[in-house]
Amino acid sequence: MTIISLLVVLLVERVTTKSQYWQFEFYFNKYINSTRRLQSEEPSTRSWWWVAIIVVPVILVYVLVQKLSNGLLELVLSTAILMVCVGCPAVRATYKCFLQAANRGDLEACSLYADQIGEPEDTLESFGRNLVWQNYLHYASVILWFTALGASGALLYVLARETFKQLKATQHPSAADARILMHVLDWVPVRITALGFLLVGHFSRAFPTWLGHLLDPQIAAKTLLLNVATQAEEVEPDESNYAEEPSTLVRLAKRNVMFILVAIALLTLSGWIN
Repeated sequence: MTIISLLVVLLVERVTTKSQYWQFEFYFNKYINSTRRLQSEEPSTRSWWWVAIIVVPVILVYVLVQKLSNGLLELVLSTAILMVCVGCPAVRATYKCFLQAANRGDLEACSLYADQIGEPEDTLESFGRNLVWQNYLHYASVILWFTALGASGALLYVLARETFKQLKATQHPSAADARILMHVLDWVPVRITALGFLLVGHFSRAFPTWLGHLLDPQIAAKTLLLNVATQAEEVEPDESNYAEEPSTLVRLAKRNVMFILVAIALLTLSGWIN
C-alpha cells in the first residue's frame, strides 16, 4: 500500500495545485496557535513544550492507523496524511516566478525571488542549490519517512521540521535542541537521497564526496546533500541565462525522486516493504 499512496499523491501533486486545505503549513499554524494557550508559564515546561507538540499527534495517528490495520480505510487515511505532508506550493510558485523573471532578464526580481526561499545563513547559496534543499525537505525526506514508518513517520518529520523552523524564527532557547533532533531525523534520509544523486547523475565525480561524508557525524545534512548534488550535476555559470543553474539542479532533484520511487517499488515487489 505504500507505493500506491506515493504514486497517487505525487501524481496529484504534479498535475494540480493544492488548495490550502491540503497544505501542512495551514494546519500547523492553527495547531501551534492553539497550543500556545495551553502552555505553562514555568520556564522549564516551556522549554520542552515543543517535544509534546511533535510527539502527541504522531502517537495519535499511529494508534488510529493501527486500529484500521490493513484495510481500505488505512490506505485512504495514510494517503490523505501524505498528501498534506508532501510538497510546498509556495516554493513551486516562487520557482515559476523566478524562471519568468530570468527569461525577461530581470535580475532584481530574480534576486528577490531567490531570497524568498533562502534563510539568513543562505546568503552564499545559489537559488538552484536552495531549491535542491527544499526538494529534499518537502519531498525526498517525507517519502522516505513515510516508507519507513507510514503516515506517522511522515507526520513526525514534517512536525519536527516546522517546529524547528518556528523555534529558530523566534530565537527560542530550545532551537538548539530541535536542531539536534533534525540532525538525527535527517541522518539516514539525507544519505539515501545523496546516494540517489550520484546514481542518477555523474557517479564517478560525486561518489568520493558522498563516501567522504557518509560516516561523518558532524556534517550538516544540508552541507552533505548540496556538496553531493553539486558534484553529481555540473553546472557551468552562464551570465546570459540565469535560469540554467536552477533548472538543471531541479531536473536532478526530480530524477532522484523518480529513482527513489522505483527503488521503493522494487522493494515492495520483493516483499521488503508492505
